[in-house]
Amino acid sequence: MIKTESTTTPFRVIGVLMVLALAAVLSCSGGGNTTGGEATEVATKAYDAFRQADWETYASWMHPEALDRYEMILRPVFDAMVQVDSTGNMPEEFKWFDRTINTEEFLNMTPKDFFAFSMAEIVAAAPGLGAAMQGSQMEMIGEIPEGDTLVHVVVRTSAEAMGIGMTEVSVLTTRQSEGEYRLMLSGQIEGLAMTIARGMGG
Repeated sequence: MIKTESTTTPFRVIGVLMVLALAAVLSCSGGGNTTGGEATEVATKAYDAFRQADWETYASWMHPEALDRYEMILRPVFDAMVQVDSTGNMPEEFKWFDRTINTEEFLNMTPKDFFAFSMAEIVAAAPGLGAAMQGSQMEMIGEIPEGDTLVHVVVRTSAEAMGIGMTEVSVLTTRQSEGEYRLMLSGQIEGLAMTIARGMGG
């Protein structure tokens, strides 16, 4: 479990990286070359949710494969918080900082629910991250369609948290799911999830 005393400094850097990575996934708003602008419209709505830390709405704009991959990386370290007793029974509830979480509800979360839950908890644990998310800025450089289902987007993202400012140019991918564009898990997000998983596991 994350300990606030020992992880404040690492989370300063992780917080900035999270802003850059999440914003990059959402920052293809502002026009582009996708057919009918579907990918751009989805990303615009997702970005609005990102700025408001509305993770349930944000997750609804993600591709199912992206949600599955995210859960595969982070779910084990959250599952480890549910400690069984000496008889092998799980507790009805477990603690996450000052929050009490129902164990059954947690274990039955869908990938979408798990994403929303874990992101809310991680952001709450990272000092200054919420303000950095609201203050992040994005510039779309261009979109590159690939075939009939993929659109790669080049974006420039800038953010500042805890006095640390960063700017990054990155490429993200949107992919159709049941005829609608959804956001794939970027390399930045995947790497960030792995970093957080290692930090929580340690």
